[in-house]
Amino acid sequence: LERSKHFSNMNTTCKASTLDFIIRDNDPQMEVVEDDIRKNLEAIGITVNTHFLSADEYTDAELNGDYNLLFTRTWGAPYDPHSYMNSWAVPAHVEYSAIGNLQAPLTREVLLEKIENVQKELSEQKISAQWREILDDIHKQALFLPLWGSRIPYVLNRRLIGFSPSQQAYAIPVQSVLVASGSKNATIAPGVGSIFKSTGPINPHQYSPNALWAQDWIYEGLVSYGQDGEITPALAESWKTELLGDGKRVTFQLREGVKFHDGTDWNCDAAVLNFNHVLSDTVKQRHQWFGTGKYLTSWTCNGDYELVLVTSTPFYPLLQELTYIRPLRFASPSAFAEGTDSHPDLHNSCQSGQFGGKWDFLEEDVTCLGLKAPIGTGPFKFVSRENALDGSDANVVFQGNKEYWGQKPDIDFLTVVQYETTEDVEAALMSGELDMALGIGPLTAKQVQNIKFYHSDKFDVRHSAVIQNSLLVFNGNKAPTDDIKVRRAIIHAVDKSAFLEAEFAGLEQPVDQLLPRTAPYCNVDLSPKWGYDLEKAQFLNCPQDPVATTTTVLESKPLGAGGFAGIIIGVIVGVALIAFIGRMVKREREGKPMFAPAHETAGVSL
Repeated sequence: LERSKHFSNMNTTCKASTLDFIIRDNDPQMEVVEDDIRKNLEAIGITVNTHFLSADEYTDAELNGDYNLLFTRTWGAPYDPHSYMNSWAVPAHVEYSAIGNLQAPLTREVLLEKIENVQKELSEQKISAQWREILDDIHKQALFLPLWGSRIPYVLNRRLIGFSPSQQAYAIPVQSVLVASGSKNATIAPGVGSIFKSTGPINPHQYSPNALWAQDWIYEGLVSYGQDGEITPALAESWKTELLGDGKRVTFQLREGVKFHDGTDWNCDAAVLNFNHVLSDTVKQRHQWFGTGKYLTSWTCNGDYELVLVTSTPFYPLLQELTYIRPLRFASPSAFAEGTDSHPDLHNSCQSGQFGGKWDFLEEDVTCLGLKAPIGTGPFKFVSRENALDGSDANVVFQGNKEYWGQKPDIDFLTVVQYETTEDVEAALMSGELDMALGIGPLTAKQVQNIKFYHSDKFDVRHSAVIQNSLLVFNGNKAPTDDIKVRRAIIHAVDKSAFLEAEFAGLEQPVDQLLPRTAPYCNVDLSPKWGYDLEKAQFLNCPQDPVATTTTVLESKPLGAGGFAGIIIGVIVGVALIAFIGRMVKREREGKPMFAPAHETAGVSL
């Protein structure tokens, strides 16, 4: 059931190629493993040119396909799998170019159609089966090198207690923190992939440079994302879903008595105003990954505290998408340029120049006036910011919302502080100047583990579950990574376990599939296993020298119908032969040999 392949023991000549490897600067996780990956690939004749890029340069490289390898992360809970994969249809996202040259019969168009269609299903069984097919299709294309599952670290001075790790990527839920001793004011160095530089204007309806965790502190949605994906009430107390024609209608009962930070009432009119601005015909083009914008056909009020949403298809992820930190969280009507009279096209809440390079054309049809101030209903209020010399934020101050409708923050004032390096963050923690370093970025994995094991008397170190996977994306449209054999060789050449043990001190574990198994519909086993196997990598990228000595490596090969028939016939013949020999031995013992001369058996009745 095996076939032989021969590999050269010596004198192998690897196919030389060069890759452009794109990494966003100030990403401490990737900085420590880049050299390991580069050295792994040198072993199979691949040279890696690494480019550490600014946020804008990195985005341009994604859009233009100027890469062979690019380090990124899946979007994590609650965005995986459907919103993350919806984004693949958008040219500004790196995965769009990655899936541009798929192995037949799969094409980008067919894959994107499958991703769109599964979201319109009602049957849980069909949803599960279709996602499994999609994940299997993607896996077999070898377009991603899954590296490790990210567990978000949180380090807190032990004077603070009660912290609960986030269920959602990019959120840092400090409202659960209680002050056990000392000042009611606290300092924090946050991160969602890099060291903190700025919160941006903290506009809930837009993307970078707005910091997600800051948006989450100030603004809220209709519902929240709980443990294991449970949808829990937030600014809506309850909801009812009904099928309506080809789509569905969801009626939300809004929470009464809630105030925005400026004292304005939260009600249905405030909700509709925000919907109008985020989902205007022009602005919603920026949210192409957001299925709600595509399938939601109306949002209306039935009284002050009843909001009715209608969709054109069943669109099963609607409630899940309404838990997202952006773009559909709610700002106070008073923060809009013209208050409740703000027109979605003439006075939109969008910030001018912040749609992102590819989307600048949208401002030809809409006037972006932004928000006067970051005012929401959330557990923290924005107070002030102090700028650094380079224009970034030296510090930003937030105040606990003592009128909050939910669990009121115990912290009075929370100051976000910028540090230049992870060493500076660690030193500030040790001196007591800094109370918390929360998220991926402010500390390296080794620093986190060092604090956990050697300074546990002073600090409480927590970790989330695996929320998102870190990975390398291959550009299927650019040589040499347009060749699936090259991609497979790279996958098998990278020794993840070795560098994770050396650089992450046990904090992260290697993964072999694109999405975390904790993501909805993603707890499936996929083949082949994309693990480290240098021999396979060499076979794929290092052709055998015909004069070299060889060793035999066995590899499984599926059998055809003829092969199975041969095995069956062989088994039958073998069994018959054994039976015949057994009978012959028995006859010998009885003195009646089967092959005795004729005179010896004469007169014997058989």
